[in-house]
Amino acid sequence: MIVAVYDANMSTSDLMKVAADFHHKRVELSEQERKALIDLLKKRGQEELEYGEELEVDSVRLLRRVTGAVGVYFS
Repeated sequence: MIVAVYDANMSTSDLMKVAADFHHKRVELSEQERKALIDLLKKRGQEELEYGEELEVDSVRLLRRVTGAVGVYFS
């Protein structure tokens, strides 16, 4: 299995691709790396998405609700 490498300078869609690869078990992340990735995606959702807007890449959805809460969902 491949170990995923990502950093905070990557685009949001690239970060979402890493999350999708992890979800589909194509790459490996430690629990700490996975949590950091999800936290980073939520922060990006706060910064980049308007209320009620969502971004979908592969099987990952980044959603900013009309309440302002941001969630990361896998399908």
